[in-house]
Amino acid sequence: MALLELDAVSQRFGGLKALTDFSISLEEGELVGLIGPNGAGKTTVFNLVSGFYVPSEGAITFAGRPTRGLKPHQVTALGMARTFQNIRLWNDMSVLDNIRLAHYHRLGYGLADAILRTRRYRQAEKDIERESRKILEVMDLADFAGEFPKNLPYGLQRRVELARALSTRPRLLLLDEPAAGLNSADVDGLIRLIRWIYEEFKICIWMIEHQMKVVMSLCQRLMVIDFGITIASGTPKEIQNNPEVIKAYLGDSAL
Repeated sequence: MALLELDAVSQRFGGLKALTDFSISLEEGELVGLIGPNGAGKTTVFNLVSGFYVPSEGAITFAGRPTRGLKPHQVTALGMARTFQNIRLWNDMSVLDNIRLAHYHRLGYGLADAILRTRRYRQAEKDIERESRKILEVMDLADFAGEFPKNLPYGLQRRVELARALSTRPRLLLLDEPAAGLNSADVDGLIRLIRWIYEEFKICIWMIEHQMKVVMSLCQRLMVIDFGITIASGTPKEIQNNPEVIKAYLGDSAL
């Protein structure tokens, strides 16, 4: 059974059809890219998968469960995590607290426990603290635990966002343009980091990315959409030489 399946998914915004009959099946342990020109509908796909939009048509199934009607936090609880093109960290909270908050979708205590500070509450908080510090160690962020994200370099903010996503223990990690805003050296570091996360955490990764260096280096297969329509699917080498892809990115003259 596929980990994630989209079957003929379409999305309309008023009279605009942003996505048309989009289908894909992702298996456990894959690293897949979704590419296309600006405005092609890539982020719309991720918004549908992660519960921010409800499909106008078609079906989405994750881990064997239809996701229609589920809120983003409910999709997260099923085992899906996401990062965003524009980093969305809580900048007035410490790096450690950003990571701690990622654990609260699976709390082992209720409101009464928190008010009364019961043994269950104290143990759960201790476990969250331990796990949060562990992920910071693993992601080489332990020295920044007490810092505010807004005071960190952009590349480190990206790393914090990835650490927070991984703290939810996902089976599927959605990366929405992880290389956006990074310089060349940081992009090389990001490629190494994503490859390490993929190998270390043994999770499925699906990424949107404009920098071809990133997807060509990392992805096992790619899907290409343009104006919400799938125009190609295949290995990076196949996509690189596909006339329809070249035309979508560079125009007819490139052919």
